[in-house]
Formats: sequence, structure tokens, C-alpha cells
Amino acid sequence: MSQRSSSSKLLLRSRFIVRMFFLLHAVLWPSVPHSALAADRVMFFPAGALYPPYAADVHRIGFGVQWLNFTDTSIPDSGNSRVGIRVGGRFGIVRFHSEEQDGRPWQFDVEGGFNAQFDADHSTDNLGWDGRYGLKLTTTTTAAALAFKFGIMHDSSHVGDEYAERTGRRRIGYTRHELALGASWYPVGGFRAYTEGAWGYELSNKELQKPGRGQVGIEYESPSAMGKGGMGWYAAADLSAMEERDWRQDYSVQAGHIIHAGDRTWRFGIEWYNGRPPLGEFFSYTERYLGLGITIDL
Repeated sequence: MSQRSSSSKLLLRSRFIVRMFFLLHAVLWPSVPHSALAADRVMFFPAGALYPPYAADVHRIGFGVQWLNFTDTSIPDSGNSRVGIRVGGRFGIVRFHSEEQDGRPWQFDVEGGFNAQFDADHSTDNLGWDGRYGLKLTTTTTAAALAFKFGIMHDSSHVGDEYAERTGRRRIGYTRHELALGASWYPVGGFRAYTEGAWGYELSNKELQKPGRGQVGIEYESPSAMGKGGMGWYAAADLSAMEERDWRQDYSVQAGHIIHAGDRTWRFGIEWYNGRPPLGEFFSYTERYLGLGITIDL
């Protein structure tokens, strides 16, 4: 790929981020309580999230490393032992809320990162990686029992160089731009339930990709783990489906130890997954693995 081609792609992606920011501003700003600004209750670059990521979502953005033992592999010429790497995070841009008793906080976030897998059975070759970034607006009720998010996400998937050289596998050009709407509910104690729907408004491979996506899940944290500085155990389950896979159900279950250290959340645990690989280039395959690792939410 020429330097001019790489620069053009970088410029297009930068323009996309700018356009999405102004789209969010134009669509959602009228719904924001303007009394928040009048009350001077604005915080730039806030710590913490109003809408935490889904713990058992294999496509989530964050930091982490996992050892993956596959009991069912369908990606051609791939091994049973792999290393999963996740690098990235969410960063708050601005948070604002009113001083009214029933007022609620609102927050703009930017998030970005990449997920990759390395084949330990083939000299740790890079199997593939996904680059993901986007913008989202989140809000929650005063009692924090309900939270909502609206986001715009870009996902560009790539085949690893070593894997492509060894197998001759070419990229199908999996890139997805989507609009997502999610709702999160804390019914009682340490329980959390959520649901999310998304629509891919721009798909690079229209012959293979389709727009619809749905997701539901449930999480639990022990009482000792709740709040900043708490530690204990957690369990989480996630169920997702995509139209491009004929709505086949992909599911993940996690359990382990959790630590809230300041504004970061550490998880040490095991995961069982059955479904689409977290690499878009291989979305048509279904695999099953047992993983052990650590993740960090910034």
C-alpha cells in the first residue's frame, strides 16, 4: 500500500470522526437540559462512566489479555491455543447536569482501541485484528437505577499479515459503521441487566454484511465489590445476534474476581464463549473456547 493511499484513508477516518461528533451535537443537544449550563454544572474530562461497558461482551473496548483454549475451531489453519489482546478505553469529554432535584447527568464519551488474536500453535502469528472507535452520549437517573446510551461506532477488521502469508487468505473488506441505542437497569443489589440494538448504516461489503444487531445480558457483583475501592467476585452473561449471521445466538459467560480501584475496574476470571469470533473478517465462522485472563476498564 502506498504512502499516499494510507494518508488518504487516515484523512477519511478523521473526517468521519468529526462528522459524527457534529451529528451527535445536532441531534442530541436539543434534548439536553439547558439549565445545566445556566447552573454552571459542567465538568470537562470527567472521571468514571455513567454507562459502564458490558463485562461479558467479547467485542467490548478495554485493556486485557487472555489465554484462549479452543474446543471447536472453524477458522481454517488456526490453532487450538491462542492469545487474545485488547487495547483501548473510554475517555469522558464533558459531563453536565442541573441542580434540580430530578435532574440527571449527561456525558459525552469517546472510545477507541483494537482487539486481536495471536495463534500460539503457529509461532504466535497474528490471526487478525479489529480497530474500533466511536462517540457516545450517556445519561442516568438521579438514583442511578436506569442508564441509557446512544452511540456511533466504527469497526474495521483486518487479517493478520503472518496468517495471510501462510494461508493466502485475503481480506473480505469487513468495515461497519453503526448507530447503537442501549438501556441498562440495576433492579436490586449488585444485579445489572441491559439490552442494546444497533443498525449498520454503512457497510463496506454489502454482499456479505447486513445491518441488524441485537444484544442482551445480565451481571452480578458481590456486595463487598460494590463502590470504589471494593473487591469481591462477579458473574456475567451476554447474548448477542447479528442479521448477517441469520440471527444465530452467540453467548458468553464469565466469572471471577473484581476490584474497583479508583475509576478503574480490574477483572481476573474465566470465560466460556460460543459464537462468532471477535474478528469481523471471520464473522461467518462459529468457534468455542474457554479463556483465562485479566481485563481493565479505564
